Amino acid sequence: MSSFVTIQKAALDTGVDDSYIRRMIKNNDLTAYKKDGYKRIYIDMDEFNLSLVPVNNTDEAIEEDFDLENFLV
Repeated sequence: MSSFVTIQKAALDTGVDDSYIRRMIKNNDLTAYKKDGYKRIYIDMDEFNLSLVPVNNTDEAIEEDFDLENFLV
């Protein structure tokens, strides 16, 4: 089930600045939803969470950098 929240609430809950969320909407990375007759813009939090990816995956870096066969245990 989708959970729709306002841009301001999403920014407060996630710690991401609301100007960044607006930029994501402007760049078509997020879909903006609006209730008929109301001014507030809503976003789907599931879509927002899926759009964020880590800069570097630490799990892969650990596996590649440290081979326990090279160490005496």
